[in-house]
Amino acid sequence: MLNYNTTQGLFFGGNFWDGRATGMKLQAPDAEQAQGPPVDPLEMGSPDIACIAWKLSQAVYRPLFELVWGADFDINWPSNTEQVCSTPQGAFGTNITPVALSAVDRTKATNIYDHWGQSLSFLERSKDISPFNSKFDWYLKGTAGVTLTADEMAGYKLFNGKGNCNSCHVDGRSTTLTPGQTDTGNTASVEPLFTCHGFANEGLPLNPRISLFYESRADGVGFTPNPDGLRYRDLGLGNFLRSGPQSFPDPNQPEWLSLAPTADGQMQVMTARDVALTPPQCPTTEAGQAANGKPVPYFQKEFFHNGYIKSLKQLVHFYNTRDSVPNPNGNKTYAFAVTSGHCPAGTVERVTCWPQPEVKNNIDMTTGALGLTDTEENQIVAFLETLTDGYNPANPTVSTYKNIDTFTGQCSTTTPGETASNQGNAYLIPTWNLAQFPCATDICGVPPLPTMKIP
Repeated sequence: MLNYNTTQGLFFGGNFWDGRATGMKLQAPDAEQAQGPPVDPLEMGSPDIACIAWKLSQAVYRPLFELVWGADFDINWPSNTEQVCSTPQGAFGTNITPVALSAVDRTKATNIYDHWGQSLSFLERSKDISPFNSKFDWYLKGTAGVTLTADEMAGYKLFNGKGNCNSCHVDGRSTTLTPGQTDTGNTASVEPLFTCHGFANEGLPLNPRISLFYESRADGVGFTPNPDGLRYRDLGLGNFLRSGPQSFPDPNQPEWLSLAPTADGQMQVMTARDVALTPPQCPTTEAGQAANGKPVPYFQKEFFHNGYIKSLKQLVHFYNTRDSVPNPNGNKTYAFAVTSGHCPAGTVERVTCWPQPEVKNNIDMTTGALGLTDTEENQIVAFLETLTDGYNPANPTVSTYKNIDTFTGQCSTTTPGETASNQGNAYLIPTWNLAQFPCATDICGVPPLPTMKIP
C-alpha cells in the first residue's frame, strides 16, 4: 500500500504514476489501479461501477467468476441499464451512480466490481504476466549455456556502478559508484524486481504532444476532459496529495496534504523488467540499421510518465546527460532553458539538447551528469534488453511469453537518418509560451503551495 516512511521522509507503494491507487480499500494497489480505467471518462468512460457488474452478469465466463467469488448477481437491474451503460460517463455530470439501484443491490454491484479488480490483480501477479524467466533470470540461476555477452555483462556492471541505476531499480546487489569499488554485500535471496516502489522527479520536459492539453472544450455530451487546457501541469504525487485534477481524492488528508510540496513532480519508479518487451514481428524498441544496411523494423514505445522519451538509448542518454554543462573536464552542454521544440540552432533535441523540466521541484540529483561514454550507454541498453521475460534457453529466437504473438499492428520502419538517438524527432512540435499559459490555480494554487514556482 502507499505509505509514508517517516525515517526516510519518502513515499513508497501505491500504483499509477502518481500513486493514487493507494490499496487502502482492497489492500492491493494493483487491484484498485485496475478499477480506474473502466470508469475514467478519459479512458473507457463507463458511467457507473455498476455497469461493470452488469456486463459481468452477461459474460460467458460468469460461471467461473461465481465459482471463485460466489453467486452474487441476483440484482434487480433497471430497464434502462443498457442505455445508461452505453452512455459516456461525462454525460451525467457529477452523478457517478446513474444506474438506479436499491441500497442492497448497490452493495452487491460494488462487491462484484471489487472482486473483478482483485481478479485482475491476481492475474497480474501470476506467471502469465510476471514469469521471471528473462535471460538475466536464467543467467542468475546458472542455467547451462546461458551467458551474458561482453556488452550485456559490461552493461550489468554499469547498471550497478557508474550508471547508478540500481539505487532505484534495485536488483538485489549493492551499488558500486567509485572506480575499483568491490561489492561486499550479500545477494538478495529473492527474484529482483528492479524497482524500489518509490517516487522520483527525473526532470522530464513538458511533452506538448499529450492530447490532454488540447481537450479543453466540451465534447458531444457536454463533458470537458481538461478545463485547464494548456495551463495543466503534472505535479505527479504532489497533485494526488492535494486531491488535484486528473487524479483521485487523497484518502489520508490532512496528514499527507502537508507533505505535497516535498513530492511535487515525483512519479512512481517503474520496474526495469520487460522495458524492452516487443511482439515477435517488431524485435526491438530501437530504430536503426541492421548489419546489412537495411532499415530495422521496431516497436515504438514511449518511456517515462509522459512518453517524452522514445527509445531505451534516449532513456539512458537522458539519465547520463540531463544536467551536463561545460566544465574543465570537457563535458558538453546538454541542459538548456528552453521548452520542447525550441532547442537552439546547432543542437538536436534528445541528443545534444534537453529542454527544461516541467517541474523543477524535488529533482533527483543522483543522475543527470553520469559521465558515461556513448559505448557505455549502449551497453546499459544491452543489459536492459536481457530483462525481457519469455527467454527460451533452448531456442533464444522464440519467446515463451504467453500471448506474445497477439499484436496485429504494424511495426515502425526506420527512416533515412533515423537512429535510436533521434527516434521520434520527426514528430516534435513546439511547446506554447508557458508565460502566457501559467500553471492553473487548481493545480499550483492549492495550499500548501509548491516550494518553487511551476512554469
